[in-house]
Amino acid sequence: MNHASPFRFGKVVTGDYFINREEEIIRIQNNITNKINTVLISPRRWGKTSLIRQIAQKTCNSRNRFVFIDFYNIRTEEEFYNIYAQQVLRGSLTRVDEFLKAGRDFFKTIIPSISFSVDPQHDLSLKLNWNEVKKAKGEIINLPEIIAKKKKIQLNVCIDEFQNIAKLENYIQVEEDLRAHWQHHEHIAYCLYGSKRHMMSDIFNQESRPFYRFGDFIMLDKIPKDHWILFITRAFTNTGKQIDLAYSEKIIELADNHPDYIQQLCHHLWSLTDSEVDKDILMSAVDLVLSSNVILYQETCENLSYTQINLLKALVKGETQFTSNAVMNQYRLGTPRNVWKNKKVLENKEIIDFHTENAYFVDPFFKYWFTEKFLRL
Repeated sequence: MNHASPFRFGKVVTGDYFINREEEIIRIQNNITNKINTVLISPRRWGKTSLIRQIAQKTCNSRNRFVFIDFYNIRTEEEFYNIYAQQVLRGSLTRVDEFLKAGRDFFKTIIPSISFSVDPQHDLSLKLNWNEVKKAKGEIINLPEIIAKKKKIQLNVCIDEFQNIAKLENYIQVEEDLRAHWQHHEHIAYCLYGSKRHMMSDIFNQESRPFYRFGDFIMLDKIPKDHWILFITRAFTNTGKQIDLAYSEKIIELADNHPDYIQQLCHHLWSLTDSEVDKDILMSAVDLVLSSNVILYQETCENLSYTQINLLKALVKGETQFTSNAVMNQYRLGTPRNVWKNKKVLENKEIIDFHTENAYFVDPFFKYWFTEKFLRL
């Protein structure tokens, strides 16, 4: 019998492809039930979007609906409000007649241009007059509460890559406007999540920022090793293939518990295996993962300075005291100020995370390539 690959990567995963996270699911579902806002942080591709989608899949019903907004490509305040209003309508309205009457029922000052084809929940297009919005921003910001109250439902507004709000020209004012209205919403639970730890921490942990203590603050941890071993073993066994415990552990070690990379490596490994995994097949799968990313890795290194490369080398070698005279001299890191600036650069480029007790490479396969192929250690 031919089986489809039991592994999935590079996209949101739910259902059988989703791994563990029982504690986080219970905690966030409890927040939703009690209309407590959630702030969720994890490095990119650790599964936070999949986690929220999995919760939505379990929780969504006619009285409890979800709105999804992605801040990743939003560059202006005007664009944000337009997408915000559009996605709120998509997520909260279900009948064609509701979409037809939306402009009249949910807006007073602003006159939106709304169009859709057969399926308004997916084909809806909304355009706002920016001059009108600037005079009545509260009407847009309060749209979820207005709709939820009228329809007697709860809305859960989920905004991905929320840290990108800081890229808007007048971002502090936008934060102030949103917080001023959102804090009064009684029918809404907000879930704001992002991948840049330092930016998200600045937004939600600085007393001077409007979103200080906005909700339940969750730092997403890695999925425990034993859960991965169980998932990998079952996936191979259920599709008529075998993998020894040692190889499952090696996969987790190479991918450093990174969900997307474990799924990617396992997919290639499963595809290359006829009956049972062996060392040669595993290394071939590793090469496939590296080959799909090598151009990105090469460009990453080309855009780093000499001292930034040296700082990565020191980290690979296990150094932790980067500003000690011995380490700075051995790896030619420059001055303590150079080290501080380079750490910020590597962090902003999402190459290294320095916000944990032990700094680590955000991309475990970049670390592997950097060590084995670039440095040839």
